[in-house]
Amino acid sequence: MSVQTSAQAGRSALRKGLLAWLVLTVALSAIGYFRSGESGLWGALLASVLAGSFFAVTAAVAALTADLDVQYLGFAVLGSWLLKIVVLLGALFWLRGQDFYDRPIFFITLLLETVVLLVLEAVLVTRAPVPYVEVDR
Repeated sequence: MSVQTSAQAGRSALRKGLLAWLVLTVALSAIGYFRSGESGLWGALLASVLAGSFFAVTAAVAALTADLDVQYLGFAVLGSWLLKIVVLLGALFWLRGQDFYDRPIFFITLLLETVVLLVLEAVLVTRAPVPYVEVDR
């Protein structure tokens, strides 16, 4: 039985999260298209890109900094969250005046994908092996 390193666990979480994101994107885009036509498709796709990219950035930052000291991981994750908040506010500001997408579909897709990806991320992190001792590098 092989034990995963924290970097391997992070990459595994990234792969599983991106697969879940892809499945959700296809399903919610189809629902959006059948409900509201092209504007529903655009709403679902825009929200999916936001939710998926936020998950990917968090997972990538965690995987890249997994072998560093814990405080560096914390700084990197918090810094990426701050950047994501700025990007989200900018995207919402830009989308505010647009009429090519369905707003309810956008909101529902963003909410569902964010919740599903956060739950998946939490489950994967809590199941990741954590050594009780630090191994000399």
